[in-house]
Amino acid sequence: MSRAQNGCRGGGRGIKEPLLIDAVIGKVVKRNRQNLSAAWIDYKKAFDSVHHTWLKRVLKLYKVNCTVQHFLGQCMGQWNTIFCHLGERMKAAENHIRIRRGIFQGDCLSPIWFCLSLNPLSTLLEGSGKGFQLRKGDTKVTHLFYMDDLKLFASSRSHLMELLIITCDFSNSIRMKLGTNKCAVLHVERGRVANSDGIDLSMPINKSTLSEADT
Repeated sequence: MSRAQNGCRGGGRGIKEPLLIDAVIGKVVKRNRQNLSAAWIDYKKAFDSVHHTWLKRVLKLYKVNCTVQHFLGQCMGQWNTIFCHLGERMKAAENHIRIRRGIFQGDCLSPIWFCLSLNPLSTLLEGSGKGFQLRKGDTKVTHLFYMDDLKLFASSRSHLMELLIITCDFSNSIRMKLGTNKCAVLHVERGRVANSDGIDLSMPINKSTLSEADT
């Protein structure tokens, strides 16, 4: 599991670690009058929308034991439901409706499995070479995860747009949507909060949007 994921990573400190990192970045930006662009990303009904084909695929990507893969695949193949009205099955409805999306909440396996399904996004973001660098020579902080809550960090608007494009492309590929009403963007210029005009998370984000951010 990526060190950026603090939800289910072994040895992690939960929400304390991302809050501490976020506070340190804020103090450094203000003290040194640096530029910072950040975005808060939230997935829409994340646990309910993750597709079963991707959940099974990610087990293969991380080489989970084949017996475990087979067992979980067989279990998901039996997930179904029926429509009832006043306690009786509706005659017009199908006998069994196959469930192809979503994962259980409340058991010990689902949170880890869900975080693993978003782990490739951490790899893509960390490999982008963008992010915010606290000191010269330090590793750049590109993002922080807590379960499905994601925060992106960049040193400029254009770099933030590149991270957003990676995030949106990955999300589209696994057929998960962003809850744009819970997403936000912040720009800090020379230690002062600036406006965030030019980035609308409710609109499609692609390379043309990146060129607009550069201007």
